Amino acid sequence: MIRNGQLTSKIKIPNNRIELVNLIFTQLEVTYHNQFHKAYPDKNSLNLAKQLWLTQLQRFNEKIVFESVGKLMTTSDFLPTLSKVINYCIESKLKSNGIPNVNYAYKEACHSRNNFEKFTWSHPIIFYIGSKTGWDYLWTQAEKETFREFKLNYDILVNEYLEGKEFSKPNFPKLPNTLEVKVDKKSQLKKIKDLKNKLIN
Repeated sequence: MIRNGQLTSKIKIPNNRIELVNLIFTQLEVTYHNQFHKAYPDKNSLNLAKQLWLTQLQRFNEKIVFESVGKLMTTSDFLPTLSKVINYCIESKLKSNGIPNVNYAYKEACHSRNNFEKFTWSHPIIFYIGSKTGWDYLWTQAEKETFREFKLNYDILVNEYLEGKEFSKPNFPKLPNTLEVKVDKKSQLKKIKDLKNKLIN
């Protein structure tokens, strides 16, 4: 944005979703003028597109949406599609919440075998993805088979996370350091006495 002959580096992100979508489309129009008007040749098509974007981007906060569109505008010569914006928003939200991509998540789940109960997860959701896939299956079968199943479960649970589901840290029951055995003293003495009698006789 140019103000008083100078380029301002920051634009205030609107808190209102409608205003945010309007701002985004203004930026897209300025950046991709010819492509923009070819994609949205009239007011009706433009309004329909805005309504669609508004509906599909509801699950992401304003900052993530704004920054995702900004990244696309600085890296692509072509007018961003809604699907590309959504993918950028998903990546940004997952990254900001410590959820790695599916390849890293898969490797983490596989490596957890060595220290399963004390393993430090990047995010609890990886534990639940592994559980849904099946730990024995994940740890013992070929990667070409297990990765496909893991990715399927990754996509399902990540979508649930994006829709608002929470995944708490897994808790494992703590085992005592020493095993306490309650012994009946009278019974133990009787056994010793019986054993002595057998030895004497």
